[in-house]
Amino acid sequence: MENNVIRETNVKKSKGKVVLFFPHFGADQDVWMPFPYLYLAPFLEEAGYEVRIIDSRIENEWEIKLKRELKDAFALGITSMSGPDLKPAIEAAQIARDMNNDIKVIWGGHHVSALPEDVFNEKLGDYVFLGPAEFTFPVVLDSIYFKKDIPSEIKGVLWEKNGKIVGNRQVNAAVFDYEASPAYHLIDVEKYRSKNNVVAYFKTRGCPFKCTFCATANFNTSHKLKEQYHREIKYLMEDLNFKCLVFRDPTFFLKASTVMDCAQLLDSIGNRKWKGQARGTFHRQYTLDQMKYMRKSGLTSVMFGVESGSQRMLDIMIKKVKREDYIKSAQVLGDLGIEMYASFMFAMPRETIDDLKQSIKLMHEIKKVNPNVLLQNCIFLPLPATNMFKDAIELGYKPPNTLKEWSDRGIGSKFEERNDITWMKKSVYDEYVKIYNEEFGEYKHAYEREKSGEYVNPMHE
Repeated sequence: MENNVIRETNVKKSKGKVVLFFPHFGADQDVWMPFPYLYLAPFLEEAGYEVRIIDSRIENEWEIKLKRELKDAFALGITSMSGPDLKPAIEAAQIARDMNNDIKVIWGGHHVSALPEDVFNEKLGDYVFLGPAEFTFPVVLDSIYFKKDIPSEIKGVLWEKNGKIVGNRQVNAAVFDYEASPAYHLIDVEKYRSKNNVVAYFKTRGCPFKCTFCATANFNTSHKLKEQYHREIKYLMEDLNFKCLVFRDPTFFLKASTVMDCAQLLDSIGNRKWKGQARGTFHRQYTLDQMKYMRKSGLTSVMFGVESGSQRMLDIMIKKVKREDYIKSAQVLGDLGIEMYASFMFAMPRETIDDLKQSIKLMHEIKKVNPNVLLQNCIFLPLPATNMFKDAIELGYKPPNTLKEWSDRGIGSKFEERNDITWMKKSVYDEYVKIYNEEFGEYKHAYEREKSGEYVNPMHE
């Protein structure tokens, strides 16, 4: 294997140790590798720091390991979304605080990028990064280590000074156009090998679209260099012998030239499966010959975030797609023998009963042209710093006020598990739930169905 893929950075003398903590989330049947840290770590190592990654999803006694690693560390990095993974994130920060106030606690991720004040208000962090931090994290660590001021030109970093939050609030753009390869040497890759030998992978970061419900839209998109993703894919599929590659990029199929290049690469490796996420426009982005070749190269499933069957709601979300696109994509994939996975979102702000009926209608239309389509329901959850979050507040939603409240909010796939849908008028909500339950019955989330053997998520197969 090329040395620039698995790199043990030769540092003559470490400046100090940095621990990166990855919190768990939900009941995922597959545990994808902690890519945010795998891409961040090489920059820290190049700057002369010793790095340790602790992933609470695979460590049964992660608290004990964290305490052990923090004994001689001077900084703890934490990333988190808005939701249940904040619980172990908060616990990790508190462990560091209780052990030694000299350990600097540094937060990143979607939640604190949107609501950095939460961390400072609860005294659970010393620095907050807004957006990607590959280039800025080493600079801040040097400032901490050498007890110097953070350079004024650094973007996307906040801290407290004299009781006030200071720094530059301009969010960093996503970066992938560099030669550094993931720090696989910092993790036990075998712990991330699913029972079906599937590995997740990100070829791009961010998203060029501005869907109003999505937090990813707050970060610019970037693509890996061809040489880089070729090395990484070959490493995963040849050296580590994974049998299926899932491209987790929100819009993997957006750029036809690189998609076909990936198909050719996987075809050359041979005897491999691959999957990816697409927009409804998939059917008109590729020729029939291109789609046939993708099938030949191992493409077995394409995932779509349909969200709604109402064109009115699709336009409100700025999806830039027509409801008919999903029907046509479903038909094309069905004809090619490629599985389609379609997720729908319910109870969004400004959604009406008619919009709900249109979503149910689209589900049936898709099923008609592709009987093997896998449908997934989820109930809308307002994500901070999104336009739909602002809409929900305008309509009566009262968001959590603290990190703990954010970690406790319900994310269930059943209306009976939610008590926060206050952006809907009660009369509309009651009728909405009645129609929903009549259509879907006692709905079970895909993970629940998978656990009981009723269903296999294409992400995990």
